[in-house]
Amino acid sequence: MKFFSEIIGHQKIISLLRKSITAGRVAHAYLFLGPAGVGKRTVARTYARALLCPHPRDGDACGDCRGCRQAAEGNHPDLLFVKPAPGTIKIDQVREVQRRVALTPYQGRRQVCLIEQAQTMTVEAANCFLKTLEEPPAGIVFILVSEQPYALLPTVVSRCQQVFFHSLAPAEVMEGLLRLAGLDRERAELPAVLSGGSLGRALALAAEGNLTGPREKVFTTAAALAQASPAQACRLAQAFAGEREELQVFLETLLLWYRDLLVWRLAGDEKMIVNRDFLPLLRREAKNCTVFRILDIIEKVEQAQKHLRANANPRLAAEVLFMQLGRRGENALPGYRGKV
Repeated sequence: MKFFSEIIGHQKIISLLRKSITAGRVAHAYLFLGPAGVGKRTVARTYARALLCPHPRDGDACGDCRGCRQAAEGNHPDLLFVKPAPGTIKIDQVREVQRRVALTPYQGRRQVCLIEQAQTMTVEAANCFLKTLEEPPAGIVFILVSEQPYALLPTVVSRCQQVFFHSLAPAEVMEGLLRLAGLDRERAELPAVLSGGSLGRALALAAEGNLTGPREKVFTTAAALAQASPAQACRLAQAFAGEREELQVFLETLLLWYRDLLVWRLAGDEKMIVNRDFLPLLRREAKNCTVFRILDIIEKVEQAQKHLRANANPRLAAEVLFMQLGRRGENALPGYRGKV
């Protein structure tokens, strides 16, 4: 576990959490919301350790006491971790939490229960957990972490203090890669840009090393779609419609591609291009797209991302988007066929 001062980004959130400890105004339940890989779980674990520290310093754990060492090692008796096992959080896990939190804390005045991927609770588990949220035992603090809050019971969400985490700025992702992966700035630049503001994804990209192959698949698909019929677009969509996370990565990479096409059409400056290693393909495809068509495609990709975040079916979302990006999709914009 880290100290708050070691966490990259989210400084406003961290400031509020630290003040809650120094002012003694800790809520009984928090819901940490936001995209994957931006640091929700890291902040949650750091907050949990600070809450359990008997002598916090400026709202953070002291790091020296027995409780801090136990929390850092994951064996503090008053710190409960709940994770999907496997796939979902089941009612038996929630009942065990209820049994534990009904007891007096072992070492201090608080117990902290950190529930990761809280949206995976079954309906039975969520309803059972709701009873504890409605009448929480004294001294318990629940921290729920979720990338898909819409999948949680609204009654559970309403009883938590919601903390919204946003994507990290490119400079913050770069800082994380330099500090955590030991990369130099030149090697860190591309993973930082491709990460979409997720340090977790940036670290995974940096570990993979080969970033050419996955992007080439996305860019050649985009080029094929420009000439695809609706049937051909549906067939192309099948390759990206298996997993929600895979489709999300595809869409993020696709947005960067069309962003580069737009920049090239408007400015023609190689230094402003993210995917500079694909310049020959970029120049060729830019000749076949108007500025207005690129803007329309960017809007449609962003709509598909929004639908995915709202739990849309990945295959259906991919098929609809790919048909919109196909050659027939441009017919929806008869006024955008100029030379711009």
